[in-house]
Parts: sequence; C-alpha cells; structure tokens
Amino acid sequence: MIDLTERVIGGSEGGRSPARRATGLVDGLTDGAVVLFAVWTLVYHAGLLLDPPTTALLVAWSAAAAVLGALYARRAGWWAVGPLWHDTEEPVWRDRPGPVRRALPAVAVGAGLVAGVCAGLHPSGVPWWCAWLPGLVAVAATGAWLLSRPGPRDPDPAPGPDADGTDDADLRWGTPLALLTGAGFAIASLFIVNTDGDDAYFVSRSVATAATGRIPLKDVIFSAGATDEIAGEPPVSSFEVLAGALARVLHVPASSLLWYGVLPLVTFFAVWSLWRLVRAWTPRRAALCFAVAAVYLLWAGESRASLGAFHLLRMWQGKAVMVSALIPLLYVYLTRWAERRRRGDLALLGAAGIAAVGLTSSAAFVIPLAVGAAVLPLLAAGRIRTALAACVAATYPIASGLGVVLLHGKTIVEGAVHDGPVSYQWVLLQGTLGVLGGCALWLSPWTARRGVPALVGMGIAALLTLLVLPGVLTAAARATDAGQVLWRTMWIVPAPALVGLLASVPVPDVLRSRAAAVAAAAAPAVALAVALVVGGTPVWSQASGSTVADRPSWKVPAEQVGTAREVVRAARPGTVVLMPVVYMRAVPMLTARVHAANPNPHYLSMIPAPPHFIADRQMLSVAVRSPYSRKPTAEEMRAALRRVGVSVACVTPRDRRALRLLDQAGYGDRRRIGDLVCAFRPGG
Repeated sequence: MIDLTERVIGGSEGGRSPARRATGLVDGLTDGAVVLFAVWTLVYHAGLLLDPPTTALLVAWSAAAAVLGALYARRAGWWAVGPLWHDTEEPVWRDRPGPVRRALPAVAVGAGLVAGVCAGLHPSGVPWWCAWLPGLVAVAATGAWLLSRPGPRDPDPAPGPDADGTDDADLRWGTPLALLTGAGFAIASLFIVNTDGDDAYFVSRSVATAATGRIPLKDVIFSAGATDEIAGEPPVSSFEVLAGALARVLHVPASSLLWYGVLPLVTFFAVWSLWRLVRAWTPRRAALCFAVAAVYLLWAGESRASLGAFHLLRMWQGKAVMVSALIPLLYVYLTRWAERRRRGDLALLGAAGIAAVGLTSSAAFVIPLAVGAAVLPLLAAGRIRTALAACVAATYPIASGLGVVLLHGKTIVEGAVHDGPVSYQWVLLQGTLGVLGGCALWLSPWTARRGVPALVGMGIAALLTLLVLPGVLTAAARATDAGQVLWRTMWIVPAPALVGLLASVPVPDVLRSRAAAVAAAAAPAVALAVALVVGGTPVWSQASGSTVADRPSWKVPAEQVGTAREVVRAARPGTVVLMPVVYMRAVPMLTARVHAANPNPHYLSMIPAPPHFIADRQMLSVAVRSPYSRKPTAEEMRAALRRVGVSVACVTPRDRRALRLLDQAGYGDRRRIGDLVCAFRPGG
C-alpha cells in the first residue's frame, strides 16, 4: 500500500527527482492509512452486530488488510488504469465577446471581497445581509463565467506530472517544508495542553475498550454499562475502539497511547493532507501557499471551534481527525477523480467516506455536503457520469446516518441551535482571520487552479452561502435531530488551504532583476502571514485556553490528573467517586473500574437514565463545586450519596459546609489527597 500513489501517477521511476519520490512515498502512506482505517471501520461495524472480543476484530482486520494488499499487488494495473471513460463535455474557459461576459470576473471578485469583509466584521455590527447577499452575487457571477459554453470546446488545462499541477521546483522547496512542518506540529502536540470536556466521552471509550476487551455498547462514563449509550452519540465511530484495542494488545494505558502515539501521528498526517490539497489546487507558488496555511492554523486559536483548535489542540478525537486530515484528502480525491477518472481514485473516494464514519457520526451530514460541493458544479458543467460516480464517497455516511435513525431510539443532540452568523464566527472566526477566511472562500474559484479546483471552490462557496442564509440552519435543526451540532456544516470549508491560495495571486512580471521578481512574488505570502500573526490568537497561548508543559503531557492539567489518580486508587472497584468537576472529568480517562459521579454535565443531561440517576449526580456535583455553591440538606445529601454509590467524596479544603454535610452523612476517615480533602463511606 505504500507505493499506492506512485503507481497511480504512472510515471517511470527513472528521472523522477528525490523530492517527487519522497512526495509520492508519503502520499502513498496517507492513502494507505485511509484505506486501512476504512477496512477497520467495516470490521468494527460488523462487530457491533456480533459483539466479539476486540482481539478477534484486530485479527479480522489484519487478515482483511493482508488480502486487500495481496489483491492490490497482483492487480496494480487495474488500480491505475484510466480514464474509465472520456467525457464528451468539459468545462470551458474561453472568453465570450461582449461587455457582460467581460464584467463577470470584476463583479465576482468585487462581490466576494465585500462578502468576506462583511462576514468577518459582522460581530462588530455589520448587518449579516451584507455578507450573504454579495456572496450570492459572487457565486452567481462566478458560475456564469465558469459554466458558459461559447464556440469550440476549450479543454481543461492539463495537470502536471504529479496530476496536481505541481512542478519539481515547488516540490523541491515545498516537500521538505511540509515534512518539517508536520514533524514540528507533531512534536508540539505532545507539549500543548488544552483540556476538552468531550474527552470524558471519547477517551473513556478507549479506556473501557482496553480494560474489558469489548466494544463499549453502553454507557462507560457514569457507570459500567448500567444505562444505554448517550443520546446523540451512537457507537458508529470506530476510532476510539481501535486505540483501546491496540492499547490492550500492547499493554499500555489507552490514554497514553492516544496522547503519546496517536496524537503526533495523525497531526503529521493532517499537515501532509493540507500540503496535498494545496498542491492539488494552487496554480503557482505551492510552497508559499502552504506556509501561509500553516500560519493560519497556528494563529486560529480565538475560538474553541476554530479549525486551528481542531487541529493541533485536539487531534486525538475522531471528529478533529476528520475535519483536519480527511476533509482535505477528500477534496484531493475528488479533484483527482474528476480529472483522471481512474479506478484507484474512485476506490479512494469510497474509502474516505467509510473512514469518515469511523471517525465521527457527524460524517453523516458533513461528508455529503463536502461531496455535494464537487458534484453539483460537475453536474452543471455536464460531467454527469463523473459527478454521479463521485457520490460513492457519500454513500456510506448517508447509510450510517439512516441506520442510526432507524436502529436507535433517541438520537437528539441536546443544546442550543446556532444560526449562520454564529456558526461562521465559531469556525471561520471574526476580525482579521474572519475577513481573510471569508475573502478566501468567495474568491477561491479565482485563486484556485483552473478546471476542477475552480469548480469545487465555486461549489464550496455556493453551499456555504446557502447554509448561512437566515433561517436555513434553524430549519435544518427542526428537520433533524442534529440541531446542536449543525455548526459543523462549516467544516466543508478547507479554510487553511483557501487562505493559503491567496498567496498565489499573480504578480505582474515587470521587474528585470530576478531577486526583485522573487521578492515581489513572495510579497502576498508575507503580507498574509503578517496579517495572520497580528490579527490572530496563537493556539498555544493562554487566551486559547492552552498551556505549554515542560515535557510530553496528558491533555489534562497535571495537578488534576495526579489528584484524581490518587482518589481512584483509594476507592473500591465498582464504586463512584465525588469531587469538583475539574477533577472528576479526569476519572474516565484513567480507569473503567471506578466511575465519577458527574465528569461531564452535558453528557449527563443526555444519558437515557431514570430522572433520579441524573438529578442525584447534578445535585452532588453542585454541592462540592466550591465553598459558595448551593448546598442540599443533610438528608438530601445522605440519600443521594447512598443512591449513587459514592465511596469517596472530596471537596476543597476551604469548603467547610460541604465537609459538615459529609460528616452528617456518615462519611469519615478524613484525609488529604492531592489538592482535596476526602471522606470515606463507612465500611469502604
């Protein structure tokens, strides 16, 4: 599987530069990883029906991968043959005489700039219609320009030897830069600590899998399977179970494997995926475009929902892997398929759709939208068979979503529904980065390489514009159970790559000096990088909720992990511990033999359990939250502790009222454990 992309390229090995060979090697590794994870996801989904031990799943996965590798080795020609057919109609790019046709680029670019500026400045008081209305004009003018068919057919520009237009000069500089950037991001991911409350769910699935050797089909956050899975979190994601199964085989803690092994690996792959998308779409200066895209990721730390926050800070979660690594790869595969129509590209599209489901249940609506961004303009351009075949990437996500709706009783994701302006601000940000992201979005058909990349850029801009129209996301929330997470529809925008493409704007060749010409060509990239640094927020800063540890660390503050670990050691197996929430949230990441009363209030509100199960835990967590929190009566405290099964209850030393309540409930043997004072239930 390693030389997968090299075989697809089809060029002879002789005469290829070292940079091109290295590029093909790492491309093949990423493609192979997508295929292997897709196979694992299929094996895992079969396991949901049969419930075998995870070791059996690993054996079946290895056998399936071996068979697939043998078939590929024997039929590599079948994989690379192409095109499967020759389209009789292609997009055309020849200008039509007349003032209307000549005015379209100016209208599209001008409207796109207005839409991007207004979208980024909306939180400062600019009306939202000033963003979406020019956005519609920009998309309409762009479509009229790209899809017109005057006179004789003018074919797509021929892609370069790497099937993405990248020449050896770009690879000579860009590939080492991408490799070094990926390694730097991977190393940095080990040291940056940015705690996320969702880990109470995601990491706990890996921990429970490693502990039991089974797929956790029921709740493992609050109990050892006493209730069904959390509503809105169907067990379609295979990523966490794979990490837990491997941790069990390797005899290492699942959390350590995630944060010391999986995290740097997928972070590197995400950076390389970004480089692949930039290579596939940029018309020139790929290395500079990639550098700007990397700067965007590093300084997009203003929001916890930004693409920067879902990259370097949270890549151990499957949904972060999808948005940071798989979405760029999906657009690469869509571009390659539309340009070459080879069986291998179509197979990779199908594998990407399956892999996305294995990463997150949000793939059920994000991937079809991303595929639609390519399919709809291809259909409009007359590429009917190519467009319909590309839908294979959306088939498995749609089928999984329908399966969840049919097989699971409650799938509603609790929480507020966010409209278009808020969703845009969360993901694509505001201020300088919001303006640059918006301009990059609506101008992407003009900054991307002509042909398929320009068409896909137009499709992304069109879909995003429709999504942020007033009332669209609200109506979608009413029609589905995914209202609270519909802001993730913004993930169809590969903003880092699109912002990077702004560095490819052509510079007039009027300078005689080569050095001056090179400096002028680099000027857009330098200006963009300066704007991002000045107007952005570093993802490693305290303003982003991050701290930088002096050694590779778990993604929970060390003092909280240490205290929670000592409390867990003091508790009896099968019981529940009670602490302030900042300490309880670490418990599911440590063990499956002891549970915390309320490690995550959001998930507690969605668990399908009796009302007293939820109410008792909510009351107890409030009671020990701080010295100033609301306290129950002694009788209420005693009854809730008994029903929940708390064996160890801990509070901060200054919370004397909570300590008195624990005394009155019969909890004694008071001792200091880490930052807390803990009391124990009589009899252990």
